[in-house]
Amino acid sequence: MKVSNESNKLDEPKINKKRNKKSHIKEYAYLKSVLFIVGLIIIIAACDFVFAKEGYVYDILQVLHQGYEVDADGNISEDISSETSGFDTIILGASHGRSAIDPDKIDSVLGTNTLNVCIPGETVKDSYYLLLEAAKSNQIKNLILDVDYQYYLGNQDEGYFEEAFIYNQLSWTSYVKYKYIIDNMNKLDFRNAISKRDVYRHSLCDIKGNIAHRFSKAYLDANIYKLAVEDCGGPYEGKGFFYRLQTDCFDSNFMDSDAFSYDTKVSDVSRKYFEKIKDFCDENGINLICVTSPITPSSYDILHIDEIHVTMSDFFNDYGVTYIDYNKASFDVLYRCDSDFVDAEGHMCGELAVRYSALLANNLSELKNNKDISLILNEVYGGVN
Repeated sequence: MKVSNESNKLDEPKINKKRNKKSHIKEYAYLKSVLFIVGLIIIIAACDFVFAKEGYVYDILQVLHQGYEVDADGNISEDISSETSGFDTIILGASHGRSAIDPDKIDSVLGTNTLNVCIPGETVKDSYYLLLEAAKSNQIKNLILDVDYQYYLGNQDEGYFEEAFIYNQLSWTSYVKYKYIIDNMNKLDFRNAISKRDVYRHSLCDIKGNIAHRFSKAYLDANIYKLAVEDCGGPYEGKGFFYRLQTDCFDSNFMDSDAFSYDTKVSDVSRKYFEKIKDFCDENGINLICVTSPITPSSYDILHIDEIHVTMSDFFNDYGVTYIDYNKASFDVLYRCDSDFVDAEGHMCGELAVRYSALLANNLSELKNNKDISLILNEVYGGVN
């Protein structure tokens, strides 16, 4: 036994040396992993900085968190020293809502501070995460959800390449960004989850423009007035509203294929995220109002709006949510013709948008004053539901 003990004592330095070596190898492996991740973050950040084109989505999100925006001259348009600074009313929806609802008309009647966060291509799913993002920095009292039936009916896919185009613009300090990643772990393209590659532009001209824009005062101020928005169709009027101008040629051929989903039920995906929106509003005391902005009159029958109206009305009634479908508005209440739109799908021009927003503001005021919704609908629809 003595020989054995002495032998073990002699081997102890070798054993300890091996253990220390293994420990150093593990520590080195961990260090390499950390350095790899840090290097990856730097490379992706550099690529996003150089190649990713920042635009309207980034700026409107910045305005959303600031609680104010700067005007065309670069001056702050709201009194940010007030304790009530921030937006108490948010409008969510897609491109129809962005060109149809003027927040100034809402504010002038209701005394609110409203921001239109309708973004072209914004799905019901996007609206849910935008609501969470908005609630981080604003005390929201009212949510106006512009309901474009094309984002509710038919097959609403998840996981497509450009899906994360809004979420990608959220700050890495936002919990909503991480929630989006976790919630969609099995749907997202991982490369889109960590970079903005879906908006990368690789030409030398684009690269120069991207870099110059990031160092500009307009970018630092999130000045949408100075931003060249490709699909706006007209001048920016503030608070997320673009006054679209009628073009020389009315586009009678533009109509998304989803517009013809009149004979289908509300998608399970859209239903799931609407329920999340509804639950969040209920839990946080937010007044939820759903509206559908009117589309081009000549498309009314082609797209079977009467059938869609029944489907959507039944859907919102099931959840006990106030819904006004302005496609059914009588022409005495809201006169409109094809020349008030830029295309057959129903993107509204500014002149009609101003009149429509005034009508919407009046109806919201009536709801606020506890007027029965059935009386409001009867007046809007001209006695025909």
